[in-house]
Amino acid sequence: MSRPRLGPPLRALGCAFALLVSGLVGSTSAAPPAEAMGPLPSCALGDVYTVPRGYDDWSTTLVDRLLRVEATYVPPDLMRVSEMGIAGGGSIRGVAAADTRAMAKAARAAGAPIGVWSGYRNYEQQTQLFNGYVTQNGFDSAITYSQRPGHSEHQLGLGVDFMSAGGGNPLPGDWGKTPAGSWMRENAWKYGWVNSYPRGAGGSRWNDRSCFRYEPWHYRYLGREMAAKVHASGLTIREYLWNNDTMLDRNGTLIAPATSMPSASASTSASPSASPSPTTPLSGTPSDPSVAATAAGPAVDPAKPAASGSGLGAPALVAAAAVLLGAGAALAVAARRRRSRRQVE
Repeated sequence: MSRPRLGPPLRALGCAFALLVSGLVGSTSAAPPAEAMGPLPSCALGDVYTVPRGYDDWSTTLVDRLLRVEATYVPPDLMRVSEMGIAGGGSIRGVAAADTRAMAKAARAAGAPIGVWSGYRNYEQQTQLFNGYVTQNGFDSAITYSQRPGHSEHQLGLGVDFMSAGGGNPLPGDWGKTPAGSWMRENAWKYGWVNSYPRGAGGSRWNDRSCFRYEPWHYRYLGREMAAKVHASGLTIREYLWNNDTMLDRNGTLIAPATSMPSASASTSASPSASPSPTTPLSGTPSDPSVAATAAGPAVDPAKPAASGSGLGAPALVAAAAVLLGAGAALAVAARRRRSRRQVE
């Protein structure tokens, strides 16, 4: 038996319905999973809020010449260094306490005791420090060895300038050649700590991969698992996190929905805003025009997910709805005509 053929109104109704459903399904599809940005950006200056940067994302949060955190970013679990069994003063995040204690114990046992010269610095402290260097040596020099406020690993509570226990300031000379510095270079990664600013190509004091000058005393806590990955890769921290964890492209544009923004624990009274307006609290400005052009950087709104792919755009959906309504009206007219013919017959 042959199937009854659908009339034009009914066919139009079916097509419109299918089109509308397809568009709605496409428009509500989930955004693609987070992808690492891959290619390392240049060392040009910028002011883009890094993603991820939640307090629980401490092992993958990257700050550098381009990426930063808010001025109000204050880790909720800061602990005094004295509570970690290591010489020195200041504070470090509590997530690093056990490994730091174990590292200090191992260094002492190896005859190379270590201490903390400088730990956590808040935004205001980093502003004063950086601007002081600018006053002394000029912006172009200062930016090679001091991060602008908001861009420092010290503000994360994870960046530490180590020293030899009882040895004083590690900055003069090459601390990496001291017993404590040599021990740290070979062993710190085993306890979750990785040197942030190693020498560059050919032993140069400037490193294009870290966009910073050599600092043998400056280490960043990543946790043992992440530190082992970075160490095995042979990459700098900046390279590894850009390649594997940072959810921004090389222009600072969000490429995946940010699911974890800075949020203080229940023990803290406030948390940084997810998307404040970027600022550049500097006393100087870049002299290189190409750098100055990127200093402000594109602002990223982590609270706004990246646009998801959809099967149809809004105009197509509106057109489908119109066709659907028109087809419905045509069917109603056809039905009235059929009833009229039956009454005449």
